[in-house]
Amino acid sequence: MSEKSHSKHIFIVRHAHASFDGSIDFERQLNAKGLIAAKKTANFIHNMCKEKAITAELCISSAATRTKQTTEIICKINNVHQCKYYQVLYSTVVSTWLEKIIEEPAKNIIIVGHNPTFSQMLNNLCGYELYMKPANCALIKLEIRPDGIIYPASLQEFYHNE
Repeated sequence: MSEKSHSKHIFIVRHAHASFDGSIDFERQLNAKGLIAAKKTANFIHNMCKEKAITAELCISSAATRTKQTTEIICKINNVHQCKYYQVLYSTVVSTWLEKIIEEPAKNIIIVGHNPTFSQMLNNLCGYELYMKPANCALIKLEIRPDGIIYPASLQEFYHNE
């Protein structure tokens, strides 16, 4: 008996630029540059969804202030109404993010988080040495079987938000 696989499109987004103003790291807010960059990334996602004929169904985000702000901008522009924020995703490892992605029934998911975890995730899944700068976005296609992810994932697009 063969195991059936299914695919998921995942937009991996590093949060946009945040100020280093002496506040607690978890509470850092997007600065003016970050607000503009988050909108550009949101527009990139919107255009990719149109081009690939997919609809972003869900956003999973770290609960840190800057990731929540990035998520809110992205979800508003992309008409995503289901957003899940997790404290555990603030400072975690790749496997925790992958567990959240795999357990969700949604096929097209946006995730918003931090480095170095997101660069590590992208490199581990796709086999490319890419560094996620603030507000960068990678669109990958994951194939998932009941026993886990089929490696390597397919890197569909990489957006350098400059």
